[in-house]
Amino acid sequence: MTLGTLWMGDSAAGASVELAMSKDQPLCEKVLELFARAVGWDGRLKYEAGPFREIAWAPVELGGVPPKVRHCSTVEKAVFDLDNNGDQDLVVRTTFCMKGPPSDSLYVFPAESKVLEQTTWQNFAPLLSTKDKFERTGGTYPLAGPQSLHTVFTVRPFLLDGKAYVSLTDSRAEWIVVATYQKGGRFEDLCHLRTK
Repeated sequence: MTLGTLWMGDSAAGASVELAMSKDQPLCEKVLELFARAVGWDGRLKYEAGPFREIAWAPVELGGVPPKVRHCSTVEKAVFDLDNNGDQDLVVRTTFCMKGPPSDSLYVFPAESKVLEQTTWQNFAPLLSTKDKFERTGGTYPLAGPQSLHTVFTVRPFLLDGKAYVSLTDSRAEWIVVATYQKGGRFEDLCHLRTK
């Protein structure tokens, strides 16, 4: 059931974004409006726009020998309250190409963690050891019904009205999940948007 649709641009020739599932109608309607403005004509979100600008990501310089192809090997960090529990978190986002498009993963630590000082390009074990992470590259993320996100993920936290949310999509960019982050690497889906 389509709960609402917004078109990009002046006519129906561009991409549209529709709300397909909502557990929080006021939030999902607001996100639908914001994301419709941030979706390009190709139906893909532009992460330089809207609520995504509220989090200041900084590149991380790891020790060791970096990969030769750096555009597909990035590590970034930001400090904000990802799980909305009142405490600041160190959120690390990695992006790596796995024989194709880049895929994101998130790793969450207490704000004062020294994990990045212990992590090198040759030893990601300190980063990977957390139970608070989202790693799905090569896997799936089930949605309602037969739909799911597959293989390559774009995971982008954003802030809206003082609260953190996560936007999640795959390389097809047909479905966009808006969720809150729960401890233990779990998300609670609040909105499913579909781009056409």
